[in-house]
Amino acid sequence: MGGLVSSLAFPVPKLPQSFYHDLLKRRDLVWLETKKGERIPALHIQAPLRRRRNVTLLFSHGNAEDIALHLPFVTALAHRTGADVFSYEYVGYGPSRFKDCVPSERGCYRAIDAAWDYLLSKGVEPSSIVIYGRSIGTGPSVDLASRVEAKGLILQSPIDSAIRCALGYGSSLALRPIDIFVNHEKMAKVSCCVFIMHGTDDDVVPLRCGRALQKLAPRSVDPAWI
Repeated sequence: MGGLVSSLAFPVPKLPQSFYHDLLKRRDLVWLETKKGERIPALHIQAPLRRRRNVTLLFSHGNAEDIALHLPFVTALAHRTGADVFSYEYVGYGPSRFKDCVPSERGCYRAIDAAWDYLLSKGVEPSSIVIYGRSIGTGPSVDLASRVEAKGLILQSPIDSAIRCALGYGSSLALRPIDIFVNHEKMAKVSCCVFIMHGTDDDVVPLRCGRALQKLAPRSVDPAWI
């Protein structure tokens, strides 16, 4: 049953290897290695010098997309905000899919840990890193933020857990042993400021998920219900 939840949670884009040709030639592409030796790509997109701030957004993408598919979004994010954007790939997604890597909850945690460690190794201060997760990417984002001291946490269309999102609160109690990305159990440990934005008509991740996490965050700022 747990395997079924994981298989439904990770609809990996099935794109041909040739789709990533241009991505793999980018000068801002780096390769990370997880604690289990899995190799995953990441992009370190720098903001324009004229607008650059001393902030790095550590971005975790949503479901059914990968590092190449969301490239226009993270590029615009760097240009609009003036922050550098470090966008990493999940184990089993994107180019790592061709290296016999299988996506999983634990794999997502290993991936974001590798991204965080890389930034620190390059001299990026934790106090300048804002962790930013979208949709299922809020799972690894909340997990990391509950364990480190960061500048802030941004959650876009967050899930409170995979089963709570799909089936509601009652089902999550009975199915807790197989639930994944249980953000509602970790929010109390997040010490940085938390900003949540969520669409009021979201038919994939219900607004109730964002509202629930906003109430649980010890240092929540005013949310944006759009």
